[in-house]
Amino acid sequence: MPKGKKAKKAILAPTVKKKQEAKNVVSLLFEKRPKNFGIGQDIQPKRDLNCFVKCPCYVWLQQQRAIFYKHLKVPHLDVGLPNSYSNA
Repeated sequence: MPKGKKAKKAILAPTVKKKQEAKNVVSLLFEKRPKNFGIGQDIQPKRDLNCFVKCPCYVWLQQQRAIFYKHLKVPHLDVGLPNSYSNA
């Protein structure tokens, strides 16, 4: 065998890839729908939630002390009512 020429390798034909059109088809089963935000289909307004925040204990005691002193200044109903009925 002569050393000058080598046998050519057979060139394989490029494999034909199938087009991936199947992924582009939109399924009606999974149709994308807009978001629904509730009653009016709109984002709800921010609400004031300060009434649900727990007060610290010292603030709670200050409020109760103030109410207690106000109640001490006002006479009790049992003291005022019988006198008003007897005068009438």
